[in-house]
Amino acid sequence: MQRAAEKKLTQVASSLTFTTVLAIVPMLAVILALFTAFPLFADFREALENFLVNSLMPPTVSDTVMRYLNQFAAQASGLTAVGTVFLLVVSVMLIMTIDTALNDIWQVEQQRPLPQRILVYWAIITLGPVLAGASLWVTSYLAQQAVFNVGHITSSVRFWLSFIPMFITGLAFTALFVCVPNRHVFWRDALAGGFGTAIVLEAMKSGFALYITKFPSYTIIYGAFATLPIFLLWIYLSWLAILFGATVAATLPSLRLRRWAEQRRPGATFIDAIRIIRLLRSTQASGEPGRSTRFLGAHLRLHYNELSNVLATLKQLGFVVPTQKKGQDCWVLACDLREAQLGTLIDALLIERGQNGLADDPSLAAAVSIALAAQQKISIEDVLNGEIAIPESPGIVQNNSTKPEKPTEASHA
Repeated sequence: MQRAAEKKLTQVASSLTFTTVLAIVPMLAVILALFTAFPLFADFREALENFLVNSLMPPTVSDTVMRYLNQFAAQASGLTAVGTVFLLVVSVMLIMTIDTALNDIWQVEQQRPLPQRILVYWAIITLGPVLAGASLWVTSYLAQQAVFNVGHITSSVRFWLSFIPMFITGLAFTALFVCVPNRHVFWRDALAGGFGTAIVLEAMKSGFALYITKFPSYTIIYGAFATLPIFLLWIYLSWLAILFGATVAATLPSLRLRRWAEQRRPGATFIDAIRIIRLLRSTQASGEPGRSTRFLGAHLRLHYNELSNVLATLKQLGFVVPTQKKGQDCWVLACDLREAQLGTLIDALLIERGQNGLADDPSLAAAVSIALAAQQKISIEDVLNGEIAIPESPGIVQNNSTKPEKPTEASHA
């Protein structure tokens, strides 16, 4: 809930609702044009429409909404080339908004390169509906064949078949959570978030249907326009459920590492680098060939992406190199720690003392140099062995009042 509040999911859901209303007709127009251009996909289109009507919206509003959307999309399909480009742009806007929202939930700092993003968006617009329709058609066909071969379907079989739409919805959201964020997402986390979202949407659909059936007062207030506010509210609540499911998937790694209450502090990457080097040094001393990425993450309680970023920096600096061990990435030390300087890590992970901001401010550069003067000639071997003398300078003693302790797993969790 804390991350949901931090990411302002209610506001993001409102933004996605507005973008969806603008883009849903262009998206359907593109999809219908695709299915019309290839008559082979006619069965896929019918299966996709049935799924949208029966599974994603309450039945009392789905028929009306889909009828109007199909009419609008059919009219939009007759636009000129300029109009078609506009439809594609609006469709891409929706996908970009989804991409930005999910990357923000996963705290991604750097987006994919633009050409790669365009390819992903184009694949979603063109191949997504075809693959979805194909999977739905195959599922429906297999279910029909099973019923035909059995001859009589029992209540228990009918009960389990009723879960097929929710199962497909869960798989779709799982794929969304894995593929869209520019971050490594474990399938188990995406499955939990995806199927959790599917269950919430199914419960919402039942609740919506019950409310519309038992409390039809909204028709008295809105009259002929009653379908519109209901449709907008449904889109908003659906996006809220999807974003909350994504938040669950993004939070699960922290829960497994028991780091749900910990915030990454300035300098944490520097400390993680020292911990990695210490662990690889002890591994080297024991005669083992190295440690896998998975072992390092579990032993140091670091997220996969945090660990990958630190390892990439250490590799670039020449401290570690990757090897292969039983088909897995294995990391080993690649330098003499007695010669490797701590100042190299300080420049890379704490403050780059050669950057323009310091060069343009001599007094600031002098202050930083004085503060870091003691550390510049310290080898990493001395740091790991705890052989650091406490300086006599009051300003430095204040920041280094005790000897560096051997970090424990709990202290850096």
